[in-house]
Amino acid sequence: MNDFCKVRNRNLRIDMTNSLEVTSPPHHFESIANFLRTDFSNSRELCDVCLCFETDKILAHSVMLAAFSSTFAEKFKKSEKCLSVDLKFLKIDSVKKVLDFIYFGKVSFRFATLQDDLEAVAYFGVPPLQEEIEKKLVELARQGKCVDVLNLVTANLKTIPHSPSTMLAVSDETVRDIVSILHEMSNSNKLPYEEVLKLSTNTVITMLSSRISDVQKLDIINMSLKWMYERRLNDHKASNILCGLTFGSMTYAKLVHFRNSLIQTAIPVTVGRCVRLIKGENDTLDIAFTYADTSGHQQGIKVSTPSSSFTLANDQTSLGATSSYIQRKNPKIQTSNTSSSHTKFESGYSTSYDYNFDDCSTAMGFTAEDLKRLGLEKKEGGKK
Repeated sequence: MNDFCKVRNRNLRIDMTNSLEVTSPPHHFESIANFLRTDFSNSRELCDVCLCFETDKILAHSVMLAAFSSTFAEKFKKSEKCLSVDLKFLKIDSVKKVLDFIYFGKVSFRFATLQDDLEAVAYFGVPPLQEEIEKKLVELARQGKCVDVLNLVTANLKTIPHSPSTMLAVSDETVRDIVSILHEMSNSNKLPYEEVLKLSTNTVITMLSSRISDVQKLDIINMSLKWMYERRLNDHKASNILCGLTFGSMTYAKLVHFRNSLIQTAIPVTVGRCVRLIKGENDTLDIAFTYADTSGHQQGIKVSTPSSSFTLANDQTSLGATSSYIQRKNPKIQTSNTSSSHTKFESGYSTSYDYNFDDCSTAMGFTAEDLKRLGLEKKEGGKK
C-alpha cells in the first residue's frame, strides 16, 4: 500500500522543465487600440505629445504616432517622451484628418482642401493612407479627370535648392501613371484641346520631368511646347520650364545639350511659330518649328533647325526626374496596393473640378522651415 501511494504521488508531481502557455483571445491588441481611441476622443489625459500650430494645438499619444508615422517614429527615437512638435507649416484641419486615419482607420477628404491634406499626409509618412489616396487619384485620372488631378497634385510643387529637380507630395510612380494616362488620352483623341490649355505651369514642369518612356516623353514635350506657345509665356518663364526637361536614355551631357538647343529654338515664344520635336530617321530626335496663321490646330510648314539630332530609346528612367516627398520618407511604398480602401473623397466627381490656380506662376521655392526639415538649412558663415 505504501509503495502504491509513493508511485501515485510521484505521478502527480509537476515537471518543472515544462512550460505553461497561455494564448490571448483573438484581436487581443484591439483592447489597447480601443483604450487609446477612447482617451483621444474624450479627455486625452494620457496624451504625451503636443502638436503646435499658429493659434491652436492637438494632443496625441506618442505610441500611436510612432506606430503609424515614420516621421514621428524617428523623432521619438531622438527625443524625450513628452514632446512639443511645431507643425505651423501644416494646416491643422489636414493634420486632424491624418490623426483620424491613425486612430480610427478611416477619413474623408474634400477636393477643395486636398492639396493641403497631401502635404500633411506626406509629412507624417503613413504608407497605407498615402497608397489609398494615390490609388484613388489614379482612378479619377482614368475617368477622364487627369488634367484636374495633375493640377491638384502639383499645386504645391517645390523646387529643390541648386537643382532643376522638384518635389511633390505624391510618389514618382503615381505621377508617371497619371502622365501616361494623359498621354494615352491625347493619342486616342479623348483629350479636348481646351483641357490641354487648362494645364498649370507646375503640371507642365512635372510632366517634362516625369519618369515615362522616351516615346511618350516626345509627345508630352510637343504638348508642352504647344501649351507655352498658346499661353504666350515670357522668355524667362519658358526657359525655366524647359530647364527641368529630362530624357531617360540621354547621358547628362547630351541632356544639357538637348535642353539648350530646345531653349534656343523655342525662345522667344513668337506668335505664329510653334516649336516641336519630330522623330527622324534611325530613331533620331530633331527639333523643328511650325508656322501657322492662327494659334489653332492648323498645320503649318515644318522647318528643321540646324541643331543636333538626338537618339531616342524606350528607357523609362530619367536623370533628375521629379522627386517625391513621400518616397524620400517611405522608399518602399507601392502605389499599386490592392488592399481595401478606408479613404473617401467627398462630393464625388460628377462636376468639373475648378481650382483657383495661378497658372503662370512657376514652382515655389523652399521656405526656411522646408530647408530645416530637409537638413539643408544655412549654417553660420553662409555654408550649407
